[in-house]
Amino acid sequence: MRYRDRKTEDLVLDQLDAPVLPCYEWRKIPGYGGAYEIDWEGNVRTWRWRGTRFSKEPRPMSSYMRKQGRMGRARFVKLTDENGKAHEVKVLALMVLVWLGGPRPGMVPYHKNGDLDDNSVNNIGFTTRKRLGQKTGAASRRKPVAKVTPGGEVVALYPSAREAARANHMSYQTVLDRCNGKVKKPFALDGTTYIFDT
Repeated sequence: MRYRDRKTEDLVLDQLDAPVLPCYEWRKIPGYGGAYEIDWEGNVRTWRWRGTRFSKEPRPMSSYMRKQGRMGRARFVKLTDENGKAHEVKVLALMVLVWLGGPRPGMVPYHKNGDLDDNSVNNIGFTTRKRLGQKTGAASRRKPVAKVTPGGEVVALYPSAREAARANHMSYQTVLDRCNGKVKKPFALDGTTYIFDT
C-alpha cells in the first residue's frame, strides 16, 4: 500500500487489490446443494450426474463468453439448482462470492489486466462504478486489428484501427474499410491487409 497524498478511497482500493497467495483447493458454490465447486483460478466442476443424482467423481464444466449489455462481455457458466432450474451465472460473480468474501457495498469487481478470460483471484480488483467507467470506457470501444498476409499469417497486431493506420502511414478510414470488408481488392502493395482480431 502506497502512502501518498491521496483520498481515503484510493487507499481502500489499494488494500482491496492486494494480491493473495495461491490456494489450490476447490470450494463449494453455495445455493446448489453442493453440486458445484470452483477453484482459485475460476475453473468450475460439478458432482451432478443426472437430476439430483451425484457421481463418484467430479466433472469439469465449460464456461462461455457472451455479450452483456450494450458494449460489454463476460464469461458465464450454466448451473442448475435443486429444483431443476438452470441459471446463467458470471464466473467473476462466483469468484467474488466464493473466494473474495462477497460483494463490496458501493463497489464493483473488475479484471485488473483487462483479460475477461482470466478470473483468477489475483486478477480481480474492486473499484467504484464511476472509476471503472473511466478505466474501461475508451478501451471497450476499441477493437484490436491484425495485419495479415493472403495466407492468413498475422505479421503485426495493433490495439485499434487508428493505431494500425498510424503505424503503416495510412488513413484511418482506409484501414477501417478493409477491416469491415468494404474493399474489393483489400491487399495493399506490400501484400497485406487488415482485419479485426476477434
